[in-house]
Amino acid sequence: MKKIQLFILSITILSLTACTSSEDQARALIQQSIKAHGGQERWDQLNGFEFLKKSTLYQEDGSEESSLEQQVQFKRYPYFEARMNWNKDSTSHRVSFDGLKTRYMMGSNEILNEGFLASKKKEIDAAFYVMDKPFALLEGTKKLTYIGLVTLPDQREMECIEVIDGDPTDPKTDRWWYYFHPQTHQLVAYKVKTSDHYSLVYNLEMDRSLGIAFPMKRESFRVDSLGQVLYLRASYTYTNYQKLD
Repeated sequence: MKKIQLFILSITILSLTACTSSEDQARALIQQSIKAHGGQERWDQLNGFEFLKKSTLYQEDGSEESSLEQQVQFKRYPYFEARMNWNKDSTSHRVSFDGLKTRYMMGSNEILNEGFLASKKKEIDAAFYVMDKPFALLEGTKKLTYIGLVTLPDQREMECIEVIDGDPTDPKTDRWWYYFHPQTHQLVAYKVKTSDHYSLVYNLEMDRSLGIAFPMKRESFRVDSLGQVLYLRASYTYTNYQKLD
């Protein structure tokens, strides 16, 4: 009986050690990537920034679905604020978040529908999500797992970590895989599993004009559960980065 108990205890200790080691490896890789992207101190000192973003969406057959150019602004201190402005069909569109409330103006008309405003706040969050990686990966209570070397569809071999921000047992919780260059530690791509599809996004070029490695060109592909590319879903360009006081 004692031998069985000792065996179970040994297995438990080994499992816990493996989990801790995996999380520690993931954290160490993220810390290296933060340095490679400009460093934590420089990121913390960046009060706010703005840029011009062009997004192009594609159909499964490769034809263009839509294209949009937006002026985007983020302020981080003393609290998070955001603005996104663009013109479409000769009408100005402005969405803003002041730290508490989301507002949307279409021309001179304010849209007050709560569901619509909630969807626009998600768009703001998604836009900032692209900007604060890898810096935000160590924030909160995310579950971090070091996967090791993984070969991407473009045949490059990258170090990978899995990130789950939420309940891992909830099928609605998104799962993310981040891919880092094994020598430079730059974040070169990520894959995400949402409730209804997988996406693989490549950082093709980076802009370091503000001292932080921000995206300059990105491409997003729909992929299957095995990571095989199905089609190009979107391309993005980011230009004219400027600091905000």
